[in-house]
Amino acid sequence: MSVGVPSKSRVNRAGDSLRSFTDLLSEGKVDEVREALDVLFAWRASHSKPLQTATMGLRSRVQTEHCQVEVSQRLKRVPTIIDKLYREPGMNLARMADIGGCRAVLNSIDEVRRVEKRLCKRRPPKIYHDYIAEPKASGYRGVHVISVYHERLIEVQLRTRVMHEWAFMVERVTGQMGADVKSGKGPQAVRDWFQAVSEALALEEQGLTVHETLAERVTSLRAAAQPFLRVGRNR
Repeated sequence: MSVGVPSKSRVNRAGDSLRSFTDLLSEGKVDEVREALDVLFAWRASHSKPLQTATMGLRSRVQTEHCQVEVSQRLKRVPTIIDKLYREPGMNLARMADIGGCRAVLNSIDEVRRVEKRLCKRRPPKIYHDYIAEPKASGYRGVHVISVYHERLIEVQLRTRVMHEWAFMVERVTGQMGADVKSGKGPQAVRDWFQAVSEALALEEQGLTVHETLAERVTSLRAAAQPFLRVGRNR
């Protein structure tokens, strides 16, 4: 059933229903679940044009700075949106800021900062996260600039190649293990290892020396994580 472009209040009601869809199904409220999914699909689709605009703007900012860069875009998958609603019960679906997202993978932190400055000057962000200055607990690094495009929040991610390779490694292991490591799930040993690796990579990327204590910690944590990584590959 087509629902057109739903209002934000309707989107938020749909989000609340999707958080409890297993209970609704057990109560036989199939129509409510179906309607909530229809609204979610329509809301997600309404981010397509804003995402294209944001991606074109990102490419323009990158070209202005004369950077050789990979630019990509994606709409968040429906199961991932529902999972995020579960993980963040206080979030309204209409305010979820990363349903539409694009990313630039640049060659250096200097390039990230130059592109970031142009993005923020051209379109002041509604939300801004500098995970280079203050990495996430997982070790994730990068810059997220979230701005409004055609009345939709779109997230622009800026990473260096080193940061991107780390994130790709985490996502690959996440897929193998079936546990969302980057969201704080999975074995502690694996999460500790990824955090230590990120710390070492950050030092190397800034031209600093990885001190012996950290190098030894990376090695020992790798050994502790290995049994879980092996199990993930054998699933």
